[in-house]
Amino acid sequence: MKEILSSSFLSVLPAFFRSFFLFFLCVSNASCLYLLKPRENFESSKTLSRPDYSDLKSWASHPAKKDPGDEVPKDSGFMDKQATAEADVFFVHPTTLIVAGKYWNGDLEDESLNRKTEEGPIRSQAGAFNECCRVYAPRYRQAAFYVFMEDTPEGQKALDFAYEDVKSAFLYYMKYLNQGRPWILASHSQGTRHTVQLLKEIVSASPYRKNLIAAYSVGYPYSPEETGLSPCLSPDSLGCVINWNSFLWGSKPVRLSERFGKSLCVNPLSWTVDESYQPKESNPGSVPIRFYRALPGIADAKCESGILWVHKPESRGFPTLGKDDTYHLVDYHLFYTSIRRNAKARVDRFLLGKGKRSVD
Repeated sequence: MKEILSSSFLSVLPAFFRSFFLFFLCVSNASCLYLLKPRENFESSKTLSRPDYSDLKSWASHPAKKDPGDEVPKDSGFMDKQATAEADVFFVHPTTLIVAGKYWNGDLEDESLNRKTEEGPIRSQAGAFNECCRVYAPRYRQAAFYVFMEDTPEGQKALDFAYEDVKSAFLYYMKYLNQGRPWILASHSQGTRHTVQLLKEIVSASPYRKNLIAAYSVGYPYSPEETGLSPCLSPDSLGCVINWNSFLWGSKPVRLSERFGKSLCVNPLSWTVDESYQPKESNPGSVPIRFYRALPGIADAKCESGILWVHKPESRGFPTLGKDDTYHLVDYHLFYTSIRRNAKARVDRFLLGKGKRSVD
């Protein structure tokens, strides 16, 4: 936590990460929690503009426009290969509406909020798939972070409202954009809450499933049964689901276990569900939150009882948050290169099985 209190450290971060850090400083003081609660009742969210997924403005990332989903860390040697990719990724971003203000849901016309989404998770999470896949990431009227702080009827309505946008975007993508291509589903945090529901309600029992390469639904606790899919058991398993929730080794994530019980954990270094330890030397590259380089060999990983344990990296840029010492904010960053390589390997495996090889 010391590094996030440094004004010089905060000043160089994208707006999304600054908001997140300041939020966690606030929640440590219960007297300021009320500042995060939406001022209006949920019904006011229904007045917010609806997304039109035929309009590029309703997409945070789309192959037809230049956006942060096209970016890679500098000096990493990685390349954006969407122009030749034979697969797609449909990515649902995490919560970026930290301080809610008036509404329980995000306003798609809020340019500051859109910028936080693009500079944060679109660049560092969705962009991890821009070698293997064309990147599609819809904007949606996300629920405010406050809904995860207290269980309320208003909060549940806000989450349901957000999910309807995600479902609408996915169905639009499948009808007009996918064109029968193999695809990956990816998400983080609130986005994963929505993709788990999407998998169970739509994908698992539909024709869309046959071209699903894998679902990287990360950073929110759930069991495989909640998705209707099997967990990924090997680095090249197909049609399966992947999850992990990262915590500082030896911390006590009480809230996670008390609220959700045991969750699916796939180790993002071995890509297996066993509890074997993967040393930091096996990690091909972690990307700090400033997204300026890829650092090999700095983060280890071990699944145990649904938790992914990680020793503190020796490099800055991978802070924990909250009393539980969660690495939630950097679930993707810690294993960025491994995710990038694994997604490409699964796409290659899928295409090879169909008698095709992906473009080098």
